[in-house]
Formats: sequence, C-alpha cells, structure tokens
Amino acid sequence: MFTVLLTDGEFTGLIRTLRDAYKENVRIVGLSSDPYFAHQSLLDSYHIVPRHNDPSYIDTLISIVKMEKAEIIFPIVTEGLEDLLANEQRIMFETGAKIISSPYPAIRTANDKGLLYSFISEHSSGLADIIPLYHFADSKKQLFEAMKQIEDKGRIACIKRRRGENAAGFWIIDDTADYASLLFNESPSRFISKNVLSSMLQKLGEDEAIAPYMAVEYLPGEEWDCDVLSMNGKVISVTTRRNLRMTEGLTAVLEVAPNPELERYCEQIVSLLGLSYIVCISFKDDQCGKFKLLEINPRVMGNILVSALAGNNYVRMAIDLLHGENVSPAPVKYGIRTALYYDQMPISNIRAIEKTEDRK
Repeated sequence: MFTVLLTDGEFTGLIRTLRDAYKENVRIVGLSSDPYFAHQSLLDSYHIVPRHNDPSYIDTLISIVKMEKAEIIFPIVTEGLEDLLANEQRIMFETGAKIISSPYPAIRTANDKGLLYSFISEHSSGLADIIPLYHFADSKKQLFEAMKQIEDKGRIACIKRRRGENAAGFWIIDDTADYASLLFNESPSRFISKNVLSSMLQKLGEDEAIAPYMAVEYLPGEEWDCDVLSMNGKVISVTTRRNLRMTEGLTAVLEVAPNPELERYCEQIVSLLGLSYIVCISFKDDQCGKFKLLEINPRVMGNILVSALAGNNYVRMAIDLLHGENVSPAPVKYGIRTALYYDQMPISNIRAIEKTEDRK
C-alpha cells in the first residue's frame, strides 16, 4: 500500500487509472480549492486548499503531504506547475515525497506557448514547419498589431493566452460574424470582431500592460492529442488520438487512431525539450491540411485513462520509472472511442449533517 497525492482531485481519469493499476493497494489523496468538488467521493482522502497562487499554498501542500504520508505527487494544475517544481527540492527534503514531472526548465518552456514556439523555432530547423505563425502581445496596441500581422499573411487570426488551459481567453477574429444570430439563435461561439474586442478593452490604455497574450494563425482542421510516456528525452510509448468533438476546450469524444507522422514529431519534441514521464502534445491541421503544433501540456491529462484502455497504463509505468524499473509498452490498440459524460455523486458528510440536526 502506498499513497499518491493529486494536486487537483477532480481528475477522474487519473483516479480511475490509478485504481485500475493498483486496485486496493493505493491510497489517493486529492486537493481542491472548491469545497463542493464532486470527486471527493472517489478519493480516499481530500483537502480543501488555497489556490495555487496563494502565498500559503506550498506550506499547506507540505503539511498535507506529511499528514497523509504521501510518497508520490502528481502535479496537475497547469498554472501551478512551475511554482511546484521550483519548490521540488524543499518538498522532497521536508517530506520525502517525489514529484512525477519533467525537469523544471522543460516545464517552464512547455507551459508557455510563446516560449515553446520560440524555443523550437530557434533550436530545431527540422521542426520549424510545424510551428504556426505567431506574434507576442503584451499591450492592447501590440495585440491589434499582432492580429494584423497574421491577417496580412492571408491567415485567419486568433488570440490566446500564452499560459492557461481549457481555451481560457481564446478568440477567433472574424469581422463578418453575425452577432444577432449568435445572440438569438445559435450556441455561444469563440468568434469575435476587432470592433467588439476593442470595446471590451476600451478602458485600457494603448500601451498599458496586459497578461501575456499572443496572436496565432487559426488552425481550422482536425485536432489530435498524443499521450507520451518518456524518460530523459527519450520516448517510450505514444498513444495518438483524434478529437472528434470538443466542448469548451475539453475533448468530449475521441478515438484512438494511428498517426506515425505525429509520433515522429513527438519523438523530436521530447528529445529537444528533455521531457520525462507523462505529457500530452496537441496538434491541429492548418488551412492547407498540414499539422501544426498546438501546445504541450507537460502533465497528466484528463483523458489519460484512454491510454490504459488502449493497452498501456502510463500512470503505472511512470511510477515504475520513478522507482528505476524498466517498462515494456504493449502495441497500442486502435479504434477505441470514449465520450465525456456527466454524473451525479453524493458529496455530503453524513455525520456532520447528523450532528447539525441533533443540535436543532
């Protein structure tokens, strides 16, 4: 029996993958800043903690790791990855727990789309073709200039945060969008005109600093995710999956399918950045049908169970690698489809409710 701590206790796929690998021989502890998060009923123990950017977060994390005697930490919260890895030595010294993650320099590059695109462009001529057109923007003025530079190349522009997840801050620029239809007849979309965007930013000065943004050519084609298991920059196994339906930046329906071209790209990217353990590398077709790099999520993704269903439990294999053991991946089973769904789970603390009723 050993104990694993998840910095986000709402990752059902990771919880199920751990259960699938170890049955009753693992305790799973989850953290969340939301006292009502549903997955608390799937965990052996959970704790409500400050958000990752709270000054007390790391101290709180360390106290929980000690209390729960956690031996392994899976970092999940995208925005908190770098802070966690920056404190890796302190966490290990004070608790003995090991973090399953790529090295800090690789995390810092992969976690920022702008740094990632720049790094690959500067260090690998062989991968230059998979980098989409992009321009940085650190002010309102730069944002509009960056969009224009993309459009001047005959491409549709989109804007996105350099850091973040689940399509936060992502908009496709379309000056012909029919907003009446969007308002009255259609589902919400990610299309926005420059005039509407300008109105949204009207209180900002032209050169006033904004959160790090970028304008990128919009990639209209098929999206693929690649779950990658690696160690010290060498790929061990890749599960390629086609995204058949997206919901607010999350993959709602997917299919495990072969894609040797993307596997080769993954091998080159992992080697270039020196990635380890589990990462997810995303690609999308451009307007000419050529694959472009979308992003790297240098952590376990919510759909990690799919790789286990396809023959390789990357979570168990990552823990084996952490312990210095050899792993032997099986051939990937293609054709598997999965769908995201919603359920209802009890999260009430029955004893607390009973005590409350007794006091009445």
